[in-house]
Amino acid sequence: MPNEPEIRSNHVLKRIGRYLLKRLEMPLPSYEQRIINNMQNLYREIRPGDVLLVEGRSKLSRIIQIITKSAWSHAAIYVANRLDHSTDNGGKSILNGLGEIDRQHMLIEADAGNGVIAVTLNKYQDYNIRICRPFGISPQDLEAVMDDAVGNLGNRYDHENLTDLVLLLLPPFLNPFKKRTIQACLGGCTEYKVICSGMIANAFQKVGYPIVPALLPSSDVDINQINDPYGSKLIMRHYSQVVPRDFDLSPNFEIIKYNIIGLGRFEYKSIWADA
Repeated sequence: MPNEPEIRSNHVLKRIGRYLLKRLEMPLPSYEQRIINNMQNLYREIRPGDVLLVEGRSKLSRIIQIITKSAWSHAAIYVANRLDHSTDNGGKSILNGLGEIDRQHMLIEADAGNGVIAVTLNKYQDYNIRICRPFGISPQDLEAVMDDAVGNLGNRYDHENLTDLVLLLLPPFLNPFKKRTIQACLGGCTEYKVICSGMIANAFQKVGYPIVPALLPSSDVDINQINDPYGSKLIMRHYSQVVPRDFDLSPNFEIIKYNIIGLGRFEYKSIWADA
């Protein structure tokens, strides 16, 4: 049992941690939004189970972008109006005070400051975003993925997982995890603490859907077999090692363009200010 000095020390460290996290979550003035998101188009095109990637605008987002070598610093899963039909009172209470449109378009995300929460899709109206859609997943498995995501509401953010990812991505001669396999768990390794991409990856992996699996070189599989499009048997990467860019790079997720592509003719010669 910790004594009084240890309790005080832990309390001070937590206060320092909260202060630093608050500082890191401050928005950067240099953020550049590259296109205005047409929310009506987005509402029409996005589907339940889609993964929304976000280019964050905070200092913490910039750090994540650097260590993962990607523009995407955050991931959330779209669950549409699923919380309206939730039997959990906590899930329903999140909808209090929201308008009808917002209630119909909800995301589940793991936030560094708040843990796993539900937010409206329009939260990211002024961000650079990308929609990634799981290809070929069965409706039953997709339902299970969204149920799992909603079931994470209230869980805490695993800051240790983020730290371990930083160490894992260091050059080999500096990497203390160089002997770890792709199946090793990073961070706290409990069901009550997650990071944004890891939470979503875990939900997909529970139904056997791959994000960025590793190939098993020793397997003898015909590359032309339809049921084995990878040309090899696969090894499941631990969900705690999955980062937001992996949904973008995964061959199993379609990239959905909703602002221009698919909306008809594109009058590209008339859009320039200096025409």
